[in-house]
Amino acid sequence: MKFIISSFVFIFMLGQTVFAQSKEVIPITWKMLSDVTFFEEFNKEYDFNVMVPKYGKTVKDLEGKMVEITGYAIPLEEIGMDQDILVLSANTYASCFFCGKAGPETIMDIKPKKKIKGLKVDKKLRFRGKLELNERDLTKLYYILKDAVLVEVN
Repeated sequence: MKFIISSFVFIFMLGQTVFAQSKEVIPITWKMLSDVTFFEEFNKEYDFNVMVPKYGKTVKDLEGKMVEITGYAIPLEEIGMDQDILVLSANTYASCFFCGKAGPETIMDIKPKKKIKGLKVDKKLRFRGKLELNERDLTKLYYILKDAVLVEVN
């Protein structure tokens, strides 16, 4: 009987440990996200060549996990676009991918749980959310942080 009770307790505790690990937040860096290469491929829908990512093991292992990352805000409506989109960049706006100083792996779509108002360009932010990798949807960036929560503003 003791063996059966001990076994149930062990299984319960093991299950709790696995559940806790699945909710664990992994701090990531832009350097980690640079484990990606790009190849050119013709896109029939848009009738031109596009860059398709091939994610390395470091990045693939992060997919679907809760992560936390720090970067610089690029609220697109503040720079003249009407879309309600927030982009997080490894670099300030003047040095980001859009200006040719870095690659597309240095920016990420932020999809917040709740709308975040009042963010200014180049405000340093830390977000927590679920990392999604995007290989084919040309309307989104290669990295997407879903259900993102703003953790810190500097």
